[in-house]
Amino acid sequence: MDAYERFWTYVDTQDGLLNPFSRGAVDLFASFRDFNEVLVEGAVTPTFISLDPSWGSSWRYKNLSTFWENAPRYFPDGSIGWLLDKNASGVIEMCSRHDDSLAYSVEMADCTIQVVMNIDHSLSLLENRLLDLFVQALSDCLQQCRNLVFELALFERRHVVIQCETDRACRLDESTMPDAALARTPIVTSCDKLSESPLKLRLRVNVAAVQTGLNEATTATFEIESLIETLMTIHHVCGWQLAEDVLAQIRATATRPARYCLSVVQQSVDALEYVDPIIPTLTDYKLARRHLAVSMRKLGFAPGRYELKEAKERIDAGREHLRQHIDGLIAKHEPNELVRNCIEQHEALLISERHRVMRTCQSLMHEVDYDRHEAVAGARKEFGGNARHYRYLLEKALSSPQRTGREPIDASLLRSLVGFVDWYMVLAEASDTLHNGVDVGGVEIDESYLPQIFYSPDHENRQATFEREYARWQLGIGVIESDAVVGDLAEDLENPRLRQAFRQDAGFELKHLLQCLIVLSQPIRHELATKPALSYVASSQVIHEAIFSSLEGATSADCEAIVQCLTLSAVDIRRLPGRNTDESDVPFWEHIKRLHRYTIRPLVPDGGMLRWGAEGASRALHIWSKSVVDGYLPADLPWPAVEREVRLIKERIEKQLEVRTEEIFRRFTQYVMRGVDFFHRFPGEHFPDVGDFDVLAYWPFTNTLVTVECKYNKPPFSVKDSRRLRDEIFGKDEADRKGQFSKIARRRDFVKEHRSRMLELLKWPPAVVAEGRDVEMYVSRDLHWWMVHPPYPVPTEFVRVDSLDDWLKSEAWSQ
Repeated sequence: MDAYERFWTYVDTQDGLLNPFSRGAVDLFASFRDFNEVLVEGAVTPTFISLDPSWGSSWRYKNLSTFWENAPRYFPDGSIGWLLDKNASGVIEMCSRHDDSLAYSVEMADCTIQVVMNIDHSLSLLENRLLDLFVQALSDCLQQCRNLVFELALFERRHVVIQCETDRACRLDESTMPDAALARTPIVTSCDKLSESPLKLRLRVNVAAVQTGLNEATTATFEIESLIETLMTIHHVCGWQLAEDVLAQIRATATRPARYCLSVVQQSVDALEYVDPIIPTLTDYKLARRHLAVSMRKLGFAPGRYELKEAKERIDAGREHLRQHIDGLIAKHEPNELVRNCIEQHEALLISERHRVMRTCQSLMHEVDYDRHEAVAGARKEFGGNARHYRYLLEKALSSPQRTGREPIDASLLRSLVGFVDWYMVLAEASDTLHNGVDVGGVEIDESYLPQIFYSPDHENRQATFEREYARWQLGIGVIESDAVVGDLAEDLENPRLRQAFRQDAGFELKHLLQCLIVLSQPIRHELATKPALSYVASSQVIHEAIFSSLEGATSADCEAIVQCLTLSAVDIRRLPGRNTDESDVPFWEHIKRLHRYTIRPLVPDGGMLRWGAEGASRALHIWSKSVVDGYLPADLPWPAVEREVRLIKERIEKQLEVRTEEIFRRFTQYVMRGVDFFHRFPGEHFPDVGDFDVLAYWPFTNTLVTVECKYNKPPFSVKDSRRLRDEIFGKDEADRKGQFSKIARRRDFVKEHRSRMLELLKWPPAVVAEGRDVEMYVSRDLHWWMVHPPYPVPTEFVRVDSLDDWLKSEAWSQ
């Protein structure tokens, strides 16, 4: 009903603008759908609007065409009231509009066979999900084996409906792990014939056997056994013969990779398993964009295409208008309720992102019909991006000087706010990009004052390439985990100098801080809550007592200092170190200088209590532990003693990076040397001083010489950081002698001039082939944008150290 209410609101909004002949309900509804509920998108409102008189008919035809293109020949209940989606395998996924029925339809010659289930609310969620997995696996297996089974008696019928339900005599015990003994029990326990035409059958399924069969499956054995049991049971009930040679052919396919698999994952966070985050619709984005267009018009900007300084002036002005509007919306509403909603939606989005990425990583064990790289990149964009927006709203509302609003918060307001923030961040990123010279770009304002940010012509392709490379790394494709160069957290936590430094500067030890974050991420297990929720609330005293009882070796003063450290201070959110005044906005353009960020201080004041999200606390645990073990603090905290010790960790990692790179190269050739400085090692040769080669490797059979630069760079977290990293690696331009590549270029010239003499001095054998090949490599711990897209052309291969083995295997000269 909500959609129809919005439709009539939409109709009322157009009152007085529409041609009298454009008021047909079907035409209006078509425009409502096609324009995402916003007919006038820009700042210029026409005085007279005429709709295409055939709009309604065209819209209805388009939707019906799409429906019937995907529709099966028959429907399970004879009704067309189903939502349809044909997957990549050709199976039609069907969801009933009338009840809680799901169906999967397969076309096999002249037969339409549909496997159906009803969601049974008297069963547990897991049991319903397992039955759904069985139904999916059975229909998918039918599709995969259709060329083997289409001549069976069952498929001589034009329409077959297999209604699946859980056998209540085989209920699932969710408190136990999957029982391997159940692998020998029947999956299909019984079958009843319900009608002759269409042929309707009721199949009872042992969901405990489904769980066991799919648990850590690597081959299609379970899927094939499910199909065979189903065919045998149905043919027996119907009195048909089932050819043994057909069964043998089906069984022969059981060795193929599994297409369905279950994994038992131990929950490390006391968070809700199923969430439905509130994210903006296209309507919310369009309304925010229209508001921005109105602002552009009020500011007096003429339509046109603007670049560089002119573009930045207009972008900054529009950005400021949006900021003031967001501030005004926040000021009207109850601040504590808004903060609570932001925490909970941020939590829901983090959970959704983690689940999507985890499922995609698990899918590497079996076949899938989707692009894993796109799935991971999509999760980061959809869930990670909106989580950042909620985080901004949370910090903004908490630090707002105006906290007198009393209006309630609802889902519509949250979607609207995030829609405005999304556009605000688009403008902010464009402004920072132009300011820091990271990319060329500008803004184009059309005749309706709608702004469109643009960058260099190939920006989208470059972004897609980087996201794909990043997704490959997240999925572990081509990665050897044991080759990664990481610090030793257990060793660092027990390092007496680091422990003393934390006590001296922070008033507690790092291991106690991390243990406290574990307590906050597991509030149920530590009796801070009784059931999972999107946020938890307790007094500082209760939290203090919970961590004091859980932290071995920590004093009460330690626990008090930790709670204070992890509490986000409203008055400090907008204050950067070294400044005497607050920023007008949350300084999201900074990262390391922001001492009070929700990502590292997950406890949020809520009246006289503290509120937090378990997933947020878990992410903070990861940030704190990874930062220190990687050799830096998560912010420029005033901890000089800790900073000195952490810097030593970074230096050890830098040295280990060279050692690990040498080890990997030795897997492919015996001619490898690390830290070769020809200027100092061979003074009699009077070589120029070009510094040392971190790693040199040589293949005599292909006459290939590889020079490797090993670098551990501090990762960027903002546009400003990205510019800093670019200048650090490449310099401000090719002529800049301060960048790392200035030294790399000098070594490149050195190799061109002295290659033969270098090999002689190192006593490496002469080449088998005359033509030489020189390969220049840049090996690092992490993947950054500039390593995928250098600011100027370089003949360098950029490779992560944990992907180096895979990269060398792919090169013919290294074999």
